Amino acid sequence: MLRDKPYAFVPLLPVRPEDRREVVPHNRIDIYRLTGRLVLELEVVTPLHIGSGSYRLNEGQIVRAFMRRDQVPVIPGSSLKGVVRSLAEAASRSCLAQPPGKPCQRLHAATPPGNRQPCSEKAACITCRLFGFVQGKKGYRGRVVFGEFTPCDETKWVVAELPPLEQPFKDYPRTRENRGCGNERLYYCQFYRVVGCGGPAHCPDCTKEEWLRWRNGLKGRLPAPAFRGRKFYLQGDPRQGNQPHEFVPPGGRFQGEVTFHNLDREELALLCFALGLDGEIRLGLGYGKPAYFGTVRLGLREVRWYTREYLPAKAVELDPVELARNYGRNDPDVARNVALLREILSGKRRGPAWGMEGY
Repeated sequence: MLRDKPYAFVPLLPVRPEDRREVVPHNRIDIYRLTGRLVLELEVVTPLHIGSGSYRLNEGQIVRAFMRRDQVPVIPGSSLKGVVRSLAEAASRSCLAQPPGKPCQRLHAATPPGNRQPCSEKAACITCRLFGFVQGKKGYRGRVVFGEFTPCDETKWVVAELPPLEQPFKDYPRTRENRGCGNERLYYCQFYRVVGCGGPAHCPDCTKEEWLRWRNGLKGRLPAPAFRGRKFYLQGDPRQGNQPHEFVPPGGRFQGEVTFHNLDREELALLCFALGLDGEIRLGLGYGKPAYFGTVRLGLREVRWYTREYLPAKAVELDPVELARNYGRNDPDVARNVALLREILSGKRRGPAWGMEGY
């Protein structure tokens, strides 16, 4: 049942023609745009593991090793960038050029209008303008750079054991027409359009047996699928297992920088929201998110404006925390997604305990 899953969905939003704009070149600093650097502190809330792909011997035990540079634990900028980009996509009218899973004919029309249209230099969605994109042989580098995060002080190591995690996008049901399409019941079921199952409000209580009964009764008259949205893991008490990993324990702190170049106010506000600078969301980072590992909180230490002395006299100094707090208020659809992300990622809506029926 969806009620007992460790994740929730944030709806995909249509991408309108006016939501796409020409990208900004990198060869100059525009004095009418925003360029600067955010100095951030990352606090570990639940044990964090950033895998290095190797093993280490820890007090006689072979464990999966944490990422290091010169024997110091580090968080690569690319790890944080991927998480922040996912949040930015969910909190804006952004494209979904690459659908999940393998190519599946049934899912070609499963996204809102404009979602699957690839971005280009002449017409890019807000997330692609911020973080970049690749389209065929062409691409755009984006205007946000994530630096490496290093410990604020001496970091203690702990070894914790994670449960085994399964592939998230398994096909269900396992039929020929559903090959490569993932789990229809969880990800894009639309039966409520043609049967009296109770509608989306009943989805959290729908069982596999009930769902198969509805599906078999339709006898090939299946409604067109539509993705529920982007998937985000809830937060809860970490679940122990039998696979040893090196972790940074709760309370560990890292510091790093995020540089932005030639952003407008809306783009900077989206970036600040996706970083969680208003304190209302916590990010899921590294390995073990389905078992509630890797919850972190980002805070702003300092903002450095590169263009302050060149800005027009009437320019107003912006507060990144206020930008994050007020992001999305001018678009009702975006505001609903922002509110849902805050509910999922604030920690107030707790994920179910492992071992529950249907988990």
